[in-house]
Amino acid sequence: METKTHSGFEIVDAGHKYYLGTLDGVTGVELQFVKRCDLEHPERFPGNTNAYPGTTMQMVIRVVLDRIKYLQNQIWCPENAVITKLLQAALWLLEFRAARRHGHSYWHGLRFAAQAPICKTCGHTKCEHTAHPEHTDHSRCCH
Repeated sequence: METKTHSGFEIVDAGHKYYLGTLDGVTGVELQFVKRCDLEHPERFPGNTNAYPGTTMQMVIRVVLDRIKYLQNQIWCPENAVITKLLQAALWLLEFRAARRHGHSYWHGLRFAAQAPICKTCGHTKCEHTAHPEHTDHSRCCH
């Protein structure tokens, strides 16, 4: 698989797998997003010809929010408050987008998007799985 090097990271599989450079060390860290493929309905995941497990952008943003909180407790900085709100807004927009794509409304606030429990099936804070826990057909998951 061909990799492309960018500022501090390499793209291993565009949109899904990255190799991040590190500080104070010689080895990098792999960041892998979930990749789905539906050979019977390729329009569901255009361009994907294989699949593998991974995390979501929302989860990475939640981790970065936790890191900012840690840094803010270490040395208080006014920019951290702005960074926190912007990251929460990005997270909210990703959740809003997922809900809209699946015919749901999403009128929860920024804090809800950042702190609410996530669905173990699709990784979102509001979905058809959380509305109906007995739901077992995952073919329409919020991916």
